[in-house]
Amino acid sequence: MRLRLFSLLAVVALLTSCVNNDLNDLGNNTDTNGNGTTKEEWFDFSTVQKVNLTVDYTACNPAGAVFFSVYGENPLDGDALKEDVSPIYEGYTNAQGVYNATVELPAFSTELYVYTGNFFIDQELLTAKVANGAASAVATSSTAAARMTRRAEANVGEQTNSLESLYHLSYLVDRATGSKTDTQIYKEWKTPLGTWGNLSGRPSYIMQPGDEDYDKLAFNAEEIKGIYQAISGALEDKKACPAAYREPGDLTLTEDAEVGVTLIGSNTCWNNTLGYYYYKEGEEPQTTMDLNIIMLLPNTQDGKSKLIKNSGNRYYGNVAMDRGDVIKLMYYPNIASGDMSGATSVFPSGTKIGFILKTNGWAMQKKQGEHVFYNSYNDRGTSEYGRLYNVWQTSTDGMSYCLKDDKAIIVKDNPQGKSRTAKFAYENANGQQYAIVSFEDACNDEDYDDLILAMKPVGVFKDLPVVKPRVTTTTGVYAFEDLWPNKGDYDMNDAVIDFKHHRELTLKNMGDSYVVTKETFELTSYMNYVELKSGLALTLEGKDAPTSIVMKKVPFGRDTVTTEFQRDGNVFLLTENLLSDQKTIFILELTYENGAYESNAASVKPFIFRKEAGDKRWEVHIPFEAPSPKMNYSYFGTQDDRSNVEAKIFYVREGDYPFAFFLSGVTIDTFTKTLLNNEYERVPIGNLYPDFLEWSTSKGAQKKDWYKHPKS
Repeated sequence: MRLRLFSLLAVVALLTSCVNNDLNDLGNNTDTNGNGTTKEEWFDFSTVQKVNLTVDYTACNPAGAVFFSVYGENPLDGDALKEDVSPIYEGYTNAQGVYNATVELPAFSTELYVYTGNFFIDQELLTAKVANGAASAVATSSTAAARMTRRAEANVGEQTNSLESLYHLSYLVDRATGSKTDTQIYKEWKTPLGTWGNLSGRPSYIMQPGDEDYDKLAFNAEEIKGIYQAISGALEDKKACPAAYREPGDLTLTEDAEVGVTLIGSNTCWNNTLGYYYYKEGEEPQTTMDLNIIMLLPNTQDGKSKLIKNSGNRYYGNVAMDRGDVIKLMYYPNIASGDMSGATSVFPSGTKIGFILKTNGWAMQKKQGEHVFYNSYNDRGTSEYGRLYNVWQTSTDGMSYCLKDDKAIIVKDNPQGKSRTAKFAYENANGQQYAIVSFEDACNDEDYDDLILAMKPVGVFKDLPVVKPRVTTTTGVYAFEDLWPNKGDYDMNDAVIDFKHHRELTLKNMGDSYVVTKETFELTSYMNYVELKSGLALTLEGKDAPTSIVMKKVPFGRDTVTTEFQRDGNVFLLTENLLSDQKTIFILELTYENGAYESNAASVKPFIFRKEAGDKRWEVHIPFEAPSPKMNYSYFGTQDDRSNVEAKIFYVREGDYPFAFFLSGVTIDTFTKTLLNNEYERVPIGNLYPDFLEWSTSKGAQKKDWYKHPKS
């Protein structure tokens, strides 16, 4: 029976289009990879390396666990993240800002770039070299310390509440001269809360410890820690804020309450001005002139912006705020008519509270001769930058104002006046919600981390989304030869699988640790022209058993359907016929009710298969990977295969091409014009990628990025 089986396979192989009748072009078929006695003598064609990775932000005094992304190349283009560069690994540090674990990274990654968009980490980009299986990225120091102190109280200047030098809070500014125009966009701002220093803009009405209601309206250290973690989960510098946190709608009180606003931080080079307003449900403003704006912060700058590199404390004294400063809002029942009598600190239930940010409002509050002086950190004097900004950002939909300029500084206009704030909540262990509002101060990006505020009391604002867990994604591509154990053409396109692994990370114990609460494996099938019918399966492994496993598939051009894949223990047979399931997405969703630590979560081992008599299977795995228990072991060591079952060496051959490989850290786009192009059917992969054979013959030591250099 065994001889008949191999004879039949040989006949089938000759009939398929995958057979190359002239195999002399397949490179050196001598025993370049060893004689098979030990694994070390073979090349496993692995594109994965295990690296003991250390990431350390302790020098930056982190406010809890820090989310970071590891890249194989510099992800920054100036101050922006490159859109076409994806992380090869992502994770959280512990609450002290340290991460140390062994992770799997693409083998071609020898230079690592560790980026964090964490609002509270000043040193965003760290670098590390991979050497001897280890890499260490350590922040050296936080330059924020040099910018923590605002100008001394003696230099704050005289107290004032005059808007004379802030006339542009309500009027358009001539973009050529910086002078006031006659075009009024908003009502004149009101200043009943008190005065501020005319040199710094620091308000006199900031609450102090010991003031009445201070303990009720200020956050304690534990609350601040939770707020910091929520912000770190919702916002990332240089990355677009999720749309779920940018839904329009102001903060609405569900009960009578006093309201305190805490400055969490500023991350901008501009000296902005912040006001607030309020209205009743059902009386929403219809035009910008309906807003009754009260001055809250003449100058929002706290001097800790990551954007101001190597600038020290050079704001001409215009660092007005300290992080953690608290101001109690006041309610004026007759403000619409200009009557400020009857003031109270208690806002009625149903009141909607909104905020407005005038971009660079404080920065134009001095004149130099006949010019409006752009009072910025970098001493530009009468720079065009200050004169180009006619931008007001509000939390109320339809009330913002932003005109695209002719200098490519404001890159987006906002003709409908859409809200330019994010609004979300930190929810503590008792289910209490803390309202958070963050601003985008211009119209040139979407990260919404230029000014962040938090509100007290807790649990009194409705309709705020709670920050969702982080989802990280790693990618790769599997490629299989379907003639194993016979000699193939090694075009590596008989079954090509785009692989994605998503992990949902949830912080526990106020950021002391993180766990995987959900993970999703997505395998999308691609292939070139083949006639043999192979199936796709995977082996699921992991130390912690998931609470549930949901199986889905998305047939090409159709909707997602929940299904039940054939299951044999921890082996899932996704399809028996890849020919009829091309461009189908196969999905496994695993949920861990109590969370699983990263090292205990799941992994998968995809392979192709064909069913045989007696409940056995023909299987092809990547080199060295053990087959499933249903494998027909009689194939090993025959034809072109040199497996040594006793030594647990599987799926190896003499020569420079594998039967299968997994390329880590890439997507299917890498092979769209090569492996997936029918024009290259039966063309060995080494002919498409000239560096492949040097990588293979050097056992992975050279040309680790061979896939980046296809034949031109």
